[in-house]
Amino acid sequence: MTVNGLEIEVEYKCIKNVHLSVYPPDGRVHVSVPNGYGEERIRMYILQKWVWIEEKREMLSSYNRLPEREYISGETHYFKGTKYRLKVNRRPSGAYSVHIEGDYIVVDVHRDTSADHIRQTLYSWYKEQTLPIFTRLIAKWQAILGVAPSRWELRQMASRWGSCSPSKGVVFLNVELAKKPVECMEYVVAHEMTHLIERNHTDRFRRLMDTHLPTWQQIKTRLNEYPI
Repeated sequence: MTVNGLEIEVEYKCIKNVHLSVYPPDGRVHVSVPNGYGEERIRMYILQKWVWIEEKREMLSSYNRLPEREYISGETHYFKGTKYRLKVNRRPSGAYSVHIEGDYIVVDVHRDTSADHIRQTLYSWYKEQTLPIFTRLIAKWQAILGVAPSRWELRQMASRWGSCSPSKGVVFLNVELAKKPVECMEYVVAHEMTHLIERNHTDRFRRLMDTHLPTWQQIKTRLNEYPI
């Protein structure tokens, strides 16, 4: 559900009262409602809580995040849950490249390269490195769940680890997941592909996750604890 341009996760459960939560690190909004709640009733509840939601999202906007990157040598960056220092080699010529060398992520660039171009080079490397991992995980969960996305894609996403369009069968995964442990990447794949079976966060959705990935809630917490 979208309210005031903000995507709200709605989960129907066998409960008596509505429960509203805003999760770090991206201010994701989740509401659990009793079975049978109508969409308009949910929307009115969200609007009544809107000031609180905005205050909570603002408070969490810097939760567990590293300072704004300048893409200079010495900065802390993460890859697959491991912390590295960035080392930028500026050269008069030669191809752009990225590789890991001990405790460093080394980026070779032209001496006049901008910070934004270094960022793009690094993110291209993240995508290249994790594409085979996600390809394997998609295939694994296709076999487990008996469903397959019609298309899936790695992309930069501002406020979600992943998304799914069940009607189109399309799954999107956030490139930022390259910074997380592989088990966190797998949780997001399992989560989004389960939405190909059950659109909403219903009891059925939770049962499917509990059956096929019993530790999913612990992994979800770990995913949101890791700095990006």
